[in-house]
Amino acid sequence: MPDHPLRIAVIGGLASGPAAAAEAVRHGADVDLYEAGAHVSVGACEIPYFVADQLEGKADLVVHSAEELERTRGFRVFTRHRVTAIDARSGRLTVTALAHNASREERYDRFILATGARANRLNVPGEDAAGVFSVRDYADAVEIKRWLRTEDVRHVVVVGGGYVGVEMAEAMRDRGLRATILDPSGRVLASSLHPDMGAPLAAAIKASGVAVRAELPTEILADHEGRVVAVRTDRGELIGSQAVIVAIGVTPRTDLAESAGVRVGASGALATDERMRTNVRTLWACGDVAEVHRAIDGRPVHWPLAPVARRTARVAARNASARRGDADRFEGVTPSVAVRAFGVEVAAAGLSEASARDAGFDALAVQIRHVTRTTVQPGSKPIDVRLVVDRDRGRILGGQIVSREGAALRADVLVPLIRYGATARELAEDLDLVYNPPLSPSVDPLVIAGSAALRALGRRG
Repeated sequence: MPDHPLRIAVIGGLASGPAAAAEAVRHGADVDLYEAGAHVSVGACEIPYFVADQLEGKADLVVHSAEELERTRGFRVFTRHRVTAIDARSGRLTVTALAHNASREERYDRFILATGARANRLNVPGEDAAGVFSVRDYADAVEIKRWLRTEDVRHVVVVGGGYVGVEMAEAMRDRGLRATILDPSGRVLASSLHPDMGAPLAAAIKASGVAVRAELPTEILADHEGRVVAVRTDRGELIGSQAVIVAIGVTPRTDLAESAGVRVGASGALATDERMRTNVRTLWACGDVAEVHRAIDGRPVHWPLAPVARRTARVAARNASARRGDADRFEGVTPSVAVRAFGVEVAAAGLSEASARDAGFDALAVQIRHVTRTTVQPGSKPIDVRLVVDRDRGRILGGQIVSREGAALRADVLVPLIRYGATARELAEDLDLVYNPPLSPSVDPLVIAGSAALRALGRRG
């Protein structure tokens, strides 16, 4: 007789949970997905644009409803169901239906953890005042929009100058509100953008009227009705504000996994092997809760972005649904990020100089300025490229690109070069990059940067 289908429980939604559940079904498993929230599949990265009313033809952030996933993907979905315990030895989980506060036990052969990450808090007095928001899930987005629509908001303080903070500051400006960014560095994108590369974005932010201040909030002040009215900073300043948006990163939701005996890695996310399996034999992890290894050097990192979530979900599901042996491996992440805000594109791929040196490379960086199209073409813009290479082999380790156009797609070109160990010479001399006067100059900025790296290395090729 044929074996019965493996019963797999996927815990968590967003990007990785539905992707894992659908992949496991494709490989013959019988799958239930549990999500504590009301929505299982939400475009969280669109929150700033949702808040700014810039999602064309779409009224909400829901990507797929539970009913649609059940009908088209073939797994069962239980929203507003919180898994509170997993007993890996007996193969049982305990789940509470939040609508009724009723708990039950279910038995499964294997489990896939997709519990995601939670927004970091400020941990300052007054943080629970009405009008203080995180930027993490659908409920956050809806509450921010409701507050801006119903309250007399004139000035918004955005805490955190990272990618989400910059996008939210732009969303506030687009809604006609004043915005101030607080970041201890006094710069935006300080953790991923070299100071010499930040001038175009900084100038655009300043020209828009958004202030960037090198301060940290130490207290949130509220009125007698509990509504936020001001932010006190570490410099003793009091900034009047009717809304505060906190965008200072995320922390993996590891509590459930840890209680089941899963080990946490050096990055703070769940430690997994290249098959996305944890140290507990019947538990796999994926998405924002899982640690992955960096392809450049093998170092374990936490990289909570949707493309990685989906990749890890597919690998976890293929292996969890395999009856014998292992079906797939996760081949590592090549970190890449980009933002377009205030009319400027900023993109980064691979390692910065600091992270390259921290990883043990003898890193060298070069920086060039070129143009995005041939100079006689209308709309040609300056473009800055900073390339990081290894002095030993000339291997490309990373790059940062800033321009009003063409930065993100050029970073995409760098990703496979970094991942597969291409050198500055190969970039400068061997690649046939697109040339078309309205789109790109005859010598692409990446090629110019590769040539500059060769000269800095003291090599002709």
